[in-house]
Amino acid sequence: MTASPGISEHSNELLSTTVKRLLLDRIMSGQYEPGGRIVELQLAKELGMSQSPIREALRDLAAAGVITIHPRRGARVRMPSAKELADVSIVRAEIDALAARLTAGEMSESTLATLQDLVDAMLASLGSGDFLAVTEADVQFHRVIAQTAGNQALVSAFDHLAPFGRTFITLNLPNVDVRDLLQEHVGILDALRDGDAERASKAARQHQLNVSKLIQDHYQPKEMG
Repeated sequence: MTASPGISEHSNELLSTTVKRLLLDRIMSGQYEPGGRIVELQLAKELGMSQSPIREALRDLAAAGVITIHPRRGARVRMPSAKELADVSIVRAEIDALAARLTAGEMSESTLATLQDLVDAMLASLGSGDFLAVTEADVQFHRVIAQTAGNQALVSAFDHLAPFGRTFITLNLPNVDVRDLLQEHVGILDALRDGDAERASKAARQHQLNVSKLIQDHYQPKEMG
């Protein structure tokens, strides 16, 4: 069986990361709804691979709180509460603030250009109503900053929380005006470009705190199927 486009048999670690991204995109796009089952064997047949990397991807998503795995009943998509999502953003506020502080003044022109492209992509995707693309650019923006810090513990913490946080924006964007929230990335980028660690850190922290407040004000979980 031939693997789906974008999936290739390199290593279990690489495959599980690719599968995790695929599953997360499907959850965020509504292909897998809250309460819906993710059948390991069925997915393995679809993607043309063994169940091992799929099982590993499901474990990672379960650890991030995106799905639940029940013995003999398999994996199901879960819908986090508003408090869970708000709490994640509060923790992310400190992670992102530290990342910005460590990277201010250290970024290459090419990295700054990448961040600018991601800001532009966020705003363009919002204008076209492509909410999944908005969240993908948003996550990548913050991950580039975390990676540039050169601290693997920080990147690991970011990667653990980022999938959980994507849930809110993707499922609620059509009903919430988030343009001002997205514009806050401009302030973070300007501070990084100026090499102002204190301003970059403050802007990154405040952005996530604003995300937390928006969640508390507007998040309404879909009913479980």
